[in-house]
Amino acid sequence: MAADLWLSVGLGSGLGLLYGSTAYLFNQRALGASHEQFLKIVLGGLVIRIFGFLAAVLVVLVTAPVREGVFVGSFLIVFAVATIFEIYRLDRGRRTSG
Repeated sequence: MAADLWLSVGLGSGLGLLYGSTAYLFNQRALGASHEQFLKIVLGGLVIRIFGFLAAVLVVLVTAPVREGVFVGSFLIVFAVATIFEIYRLDRGRRTSG
């Protein structure tokens, strides 16, 4: 019984960290781009990440023996922290680059 709890927390947190990592990579690329390309990269990356990770969450919920509430909750907590960091990083990066 405890194994499925830790599997749920691990998978949810892992997917959240992977989301944050891909957000960081997309944003690093956007911050180095021209002003015209910045918005395209940020919004395009957001759309790709949202749909990709929504599909990944659904696959885990359907195929893995996880506790749904724990899995989704742990994913959303890490997702929220990653999103806050992403917004902070983009704002700080654009302010320092002009």
